[in-house]
Amino acid sequence: MKTTLDYVDAVKIKHDLPSDYALAKLLGVSKQAVSNYRLGKGGFDDLTAVRVAELLDLNPMEVIAVANRERAKSEDARRVWTGLFDRFAANFEGLLGMMGQRPALRAA
Repeated sequence: MKTTLDYVDAVKIKHDLPSDYALAKLLGVSKQAVSNYRLGKGGFDDLTAVRVAELLDLNPMEVIAVANRERAKSEDARRVWTGLFDRFAANFEGLLGMMGQRPALRAA
């Protein structure tokens, strides 16, 4: 699965942001929050995960699952979030296939 840092870097690149301060403003979080993302000391809350997904044109459940997996306190909880992500991804891609659309959800 991808990590918070992968998404942080992707938003910064896609939106051609010159600094982490600009990224923080775009995400609606503090500069300290972005620093924590970079240092692996914190991850997105669910609302920030949705905002990141919107900025990257991703399905929000992808980023929410990754954020919750990173926040999980136990290996069991991490497995649950990974499993939910995997099941959601399969169902979502199947639904898009029935609708004749290309899946937007990428394996992390």
